[in-house]
Amino acid sequence: MARRFVAPLTESEQQTLTSAYHHGEKRASRRRAHAILLSDQGHTIDQISEILQVRRDAVSRWLKQWETSGLDGLIDKPRSGRTPILDECDHQRLQELVAEQPHQIRSLQARLQEETGKTVSTVTLRRALKKNDFSFKRIRHSLKARRDETDFRNTQGLLKALQEREDQGEHELYYFDESGFSQSSSVPYAWSPIGKPCEVTAYSHSRRLNVLGFLSRAGKLIYHTATKAVTTETVIEAFDQFVAQKDPDTFAVVVLDNASMHRSKAFRRKIVEWMSHRVHLVYLSAYSPELNLIEILWRQMKYAWLPLSAYLSFDRLCNEVDRLLGGYGSEYAINFEKPLTTRST
Repeated sequence: MARRFVAPLTESEQQTLTSAYHHGEKRASRRRAHAILLSDQGHTIDQISEILQVRRDAVSRWLKQWETSGLDGLIDKPRSGRTPILDECDHQRLQELVAEQPHQIRSLQARLQEETGKTVSTVTLRRALKKNDFSFKRIRHSLKARRDETDFRNTQGLLKALQEREDQGEHELYYFDESGFSQSSSVPYAWSPIGKPCEVTAYSHSRRLNVLGFLSRAGKLIYHTATKAVTTETVIEAFDQFVAQKDPDTFAVVVLDNASMHRSKAFRRKIVEWMSHRVHLVYLSAYSPELNLIEILWRQMKYAWLPLSAYLSFDRLCNEVDRLLGGYGSEYAINFEKPLTTRST
């Protein structure tokens, strides 16, 4: 079988194809440009087909398209289809309407039909909103309006510097916070057959397991649990336990929020004692829970890692929480470079 190659590329053609290969908008066009470059380097059609994992006739077609039309031959042409129901003006108006009523798709549908005379299904509206970079998510409570942005940015910079020093081995960095687990807590989302949603028994009142944790980005977790209400004394006990468990030769920095228990006179009197054990405290700026990385751990435990069976009894919930905490760093972990990506084994 005769081997076929593209005609030798000029320097300008090589630069154009290299740019298309590295920076092309669509993967298909990048792959076709790659094929032409491989052919210019002496690779046969069969070899290119194997490298790019495509059919041989596809590679042959790309070479022909390059020879007849150059780079334009490698770009997908617009395909014919039904004229979209919503034009550019409709999309602009839809964005304005969703800003007014972001949670009522039926109202958007009625308003848009009233103004344009076009009948559009809710499915089409959802598709149009996604196309315009909208997503449908639960509305969140936020404290951002109450915080000092300058203080927030300064705290961000301080935490970044502390993380860099931790990476250089100058100290260990821990994030401290409290969280509660009960049978009346919010349960996670779950897949279930249509019309047969997963159910757990609802409890209007439930005992509460409180967890006080010290979490590091390196996978270390030191925690203290209590079934009674968390008070200043409980927090002090957790810090004393942390000091006793940490390496006495290691300097540790603990990041915590401004809860009243963390600012009480009894708590502040202990700070000098903890500093003598090489433990230094850093307070976050007010109303900035997103800066405390241990918040990610609490969310993962409650909405991803805890099995539904944990909510059948308080004892089972305590056992499951203890199992997750004890397995953190080995069976369960969080990649803080990508906070939403977690690993469990």
